[in-house]
Amino acid sequence: MHLSLCKFSESFKIFDITPVENLFIQEFMLKAPGDFVKVYLYGLMQCYLPNTTENSLEAFSHALEMDKSTIENAFRYWDRQGILYFHKDFDGNISVEYYNIKDVLYNKGLDSEKTMYKYRDFNQNLQKIFDTRLLSPQEYLRIYDWIEVLGLPMEVVLMMVQFYVSRMGKKVRINYLDKVAATWAKEGINTMQKAEEYIQANDESFKGTITVLKYLGIHRSPSQAELDLYKKWKNWGFSLDSILLACRETTKVQSPTFAYLDRILANMYSKGAITVQEVKQYLDMQDDSYARIKEVYFQLGYKNTAPAPAHLSMYEKWTKEYKLDHDMILFGCKQCVLNKTTSFESLDDLLSEWVSRKLASVSEVKEYLEEKKAMDNEIKAVLDRAGESRSVTDKDRRFYEQWTEDWKKSFEVILLAAEYSMGANDVILYMNQILKDWHDKGINSVPEARKDHERFLQAKELMGSADREKGLKKQLDFNKFPQHEYTEEELESLFENLEEQ
Repeated sequence: MHLSLCKFSESFKIFDITPVENLFIQEFMLKAPGDFVKVYLYGLMQCYLPNTTENSLEAFSHALEMDKSTIENAFRYWDRQGILYFHKDFDGNISVEYYNIKDVLYNKGLDSEKTMYKYRDFNQNLQKIFDTRLLSPQEYLRIYDWIEVLGLPMEVVLMMVQFYVSRMGKKVRINYLDKVAATWAKEGINTMQKAEEYIQANDESFKGTITVLKYLGIHRSPSQAELDLYKKWKNWGFSLDSILLACRETTKVQSPTFAYLDRILANMYSKGAITVQEVKQYLDMQDDSYARIKEVYFQLGYKNTAPAPAHLSMYEKWTKEYKLDHDMILFGCKQCVLNKTTSFESLDDLLSEWVSRKLASVSEVKEYLEEKKAMDNEIKAVLDRAGESRSVTDKDRRFYEQWTEDWKKSFEVILLAAEYSMGANDVILYMNQILKDWHDKGINSVPEARKDHERFLQAKELMGSADREKGLKKQLDFNKFPQHEYTEEELESLFENLEEQ
């Protein structure tokens, strides 16, 4: 057995490099599917390691985590690109021969004639569709991918190209058609019947999309995104006439788009406005709301402001959910101006409060405000009696409503409680304790309240006297000190000593 004089170590391949021609990166890799690039590069590495066990279809499948058919399609793709030779015999054995790309491009040229001859009849029919536009060899190779890689039959590809050329013109880009072919393959449009059904549905969509674009002042072929939006609107149930009627709303912006129209139609759809009649009613209502919102803006002091969608939604809530008329909403604006809180959120809070109090008209609101003003005056007098000079708060009002409405206490009794609460840390809370005590005892008149307070003071005084006596006794109780018994002689001695001093 002959042994090679020199060889690489077993670990050499891990730390070695695989040279990749820049021509491959620049001319072929950028346009190729990602998985196909992985297969090419992995195969290129194996070319430099011909004797490894990894140089087989099964090993490729395991290493790249791809099924064998994908790997085979990848090699077929690069074969059509002319940078390697792919062969599969009758027994299914595969062999791949990599070419030097510089040699291919500069010496041999891309051998696309063999591939193109295979599609001779197909090419003739394809060229008839593009008429005077001549396809390049690279464009033909891209189209062959739709057949060999995506699995679309030739007749389906021809029908697809015919449809889009007839709609978008013979200058339609192959890149665009490439995406369409991928969509067809993904959606399973792989028979003549399915292609005819798809084209029939999309022909209507195409014409409708063109019509909408022209209505918006846009004169060009539709994009795929615009075609998809039009199909969505049709699936929602909108007719072309109702969509065109909805375009009336787009005049409120300077440069309307399909995306803007989509938001309008989505809002209509959520409100159940789909037919021409329903859309017309919705738009008339929107126009009315638009004018009324501008009047609200004027009352709040906003100038030259276009109504915002959020404000239109608020107005709709006030009129439909709260059942408020426009005059009451405008009256709310005036109150917000008086309160110096002119935001839409402040107006919403105010109207929500009125609704919670079941106020349904301007007259009822005025009556409520008069009562509130009178109550605030009474609360201010109560605070003054307690020695506090400040503004009335919502907390004050809640307590006052409880005292007057729930506990039925008169203004005079509350004033008396305020007088007794003077000097407290929290006057309102202290008053609440006094009034609750009177409420629990059933005291509702001023004389009864005074007597109860006098009893409280007397009891407090008695408790104070008892505490003082207890404290004095604690101080003067000699029995608690240590005691000493003296004899008569000791006492006489003490007095003698005092006299001597």
